[in-house]
Amino acid sequence: MTTLQPSLQRDQDLNFPRNSSTHHSFLATKRISHVLAKVKPATSKRPLVDLSITATIEQALSLLSSEDTLSVPVYRLDGAEQTKVYVAIVNVLDLMKLFNQQQQLTDNLFFQQSLEDAIEQTSQSERLVTVQVSDALLDVIALLTRQNTHQVLVINEQSQPPILLSQMDLLRYLQAHNHHLGPILDLTVPRLVQLDSQQARPTVTTATYKITAFSAFQQLARDARVGTLPIVDDEGYLVSDLGPQDLQGIDKSRFQELKKPILMFLKSNRRDLVVTPFTCHERFTLSQIMSALVLGKTSRLWWIGQDGHIKDVITPANVLGAFIALY
Repeated sequence: MTTLQPSLQRDQDLNFPRNSSTHHSFLATKRISHVLAKVKPATSKRPLVDLSITATIEQALSLLSSEDTLSVPVYRLDGAEQTKVYVAIVNVLDLMKLFNQQQQLTDNLFFQQSLEDAIEQTSQSERLVTVQVSDALLDVIALLTRQNTHQVLVINEQSQPPILLSQMDLLRYLQAHNHHLGPILDLTVPRLVQLDSQQARPTVTTATYKITAFSAFQQLARDARVGTLPIVDDEGYLVSDLGPQDLQGIDKSRFQELKKPILMFLKSNRRDLVVTPFTCHERFTLSQIMSALVLGKTSRLWWIGQDGHIKDVITPANVLGAFIALY
């Protein structure tokens, strides 16, 4: 388990410059308690959605689908009192990488594997990261952008159940307070990508619309650094995309649907005819990007160049990272 230590994180790891800016003046006064009060005000009245480490993959996929979430904290029962001890946060990408180990579509043993098999399939589930409600917002933003961590468990100081906090939750908070953030909102897409270039951004790979859904999931699982797979036509133009959430709701009865061509699968799986992904161009500002991600409830925007082809992908981590890079 990894626990955030704010003073060490700020002074030794991040080397934050001490300068003045509109967004800095606002964020420097905020703590995780402020975020929870805004984006999860009813969380304390609702039990944490979690699963036992002995739960099956089928149970996990069903829960993730019914709760419309991509991650679930996993616990084991400890001691004579069978106390819950959280050991990891498993997301759909972990399940997808486990799914990639299947050799053929007739192998339904995948669904009967336990969540324990999914832990550590990705670096995100190798360790459980916890923070406190009193931790500084800037420290947690840094944690969620520089340590390949997409979610953390927030430990409530009043002995309340822990709360799952994600990159998107922080983005929703910033979007709700964009009138306090100032000139940083005028950053355009090229500058946003430039600020992130120090992180060795992975190259975006594409898949053709001619492959099956099963092959597309396998390709995504093999190279999951981007976390989503763009689907292109014969001329390389973006027509759709595949993400970890598209594995939600797949059970034994629907397993054979993975034989379908990827576009046909996406249309049936998303239960509508709209499979066009969210895109942006180089003149999009950070303000517009935040609005598109939050209001569109999407985890990515594809940056399309003037030639109509994909140049890069913008994620919540890129947006949050800008607030740290320009602190």
